[in-house]
Amino acid sequence: MDVVMVGSGHLAHALWEGWHQKGIDVEVIARSNTHQYLWDDDVWHSVVRFDPLHIEGKDAVVLAVKPKDMQDTTARIKPHLMPSTMIISPVAGWTTTRIRELGIANPVARVMPNVCAAVGASTTLVAFSRTTEAEKSQVLSLFSSCGTVAVMDETLMDPYTALVGSGPAYIFLLLEALIAGGEQLGADAGRTRELVSRMVEGAARLARDRSKDSLSDWISQVASPGGTTEALLEVLRQGGWPTLIQEAIVAASERAQQLGQAR
Repeated sequence: MDVVMVGSGHLAHALWEGWHQKGIDVEVIARSNTHQYLWDDDVWHSVVRFDPLHIEGKDAVVLAVKPKDMQDTTARIKPHLMPSTMIISPVAGWTTTRIRELGIANPVARVMPNVCAAVGASTTLVAFSRTTEAEKSQVLSLFSSCGTVAVMDETLMDPYTALVGSGPAYIFLLLEALIAGGEQLGADAGRTRELVSRMVEGAARLARDRSKDSLSDWISQVASPGGTTEALLEVLRQGGWPTLIQEAIVAASERAQQLGQAR
């Protein structure tokens, strides 16, 4: 696909990095200079444009903009779209129905990647509207190049946005706390970041690859009675950590729904 991306913020930059590493050239149309600091100067001046005229003739347009900017962005790009141009929207809360209310009759793919796309490790959710099998295949191929892709019913997009789109922030917060705890005990921050990052990666791989095993059983295997892990878990449970994470996910999902309803 000949792809152009509207938006130059954090998600747009992560997607561009992931695609660029795979040799996929994607032109970027920025709305302003606000996020220029995210980009290498040479890349910014060679890849980023400001004129929506560059949309003309493209097979697909990725709308990597904030929810509040969706209506204005769509109005700006509509005159430059071909009827066959695929609209790919990673905008939180914006359903395909609401996108069509803006006068978009094109094929639409609603996607939710995350910033891990920058290193080819995004988990991207996809739902389609009025697309052919060939168009679906092209979208799946595009996002598979920067990680794992899961096709789902659009009704599940908001809860999974909370889990997968926002999810890296939960893990980064955990890593930040682990590193700070290590520093408090005299450990080197740089080395701790490397080690705990690999530890989280390993735990995630075990949870995924041994999916028939109960996670509670794995917790029990790590936590020997009276040992270090049991002491750690006791503090977390007393602080309500498991419940707090669940409440955070529900709040994020509800916020996604609110963004979709805002006018």
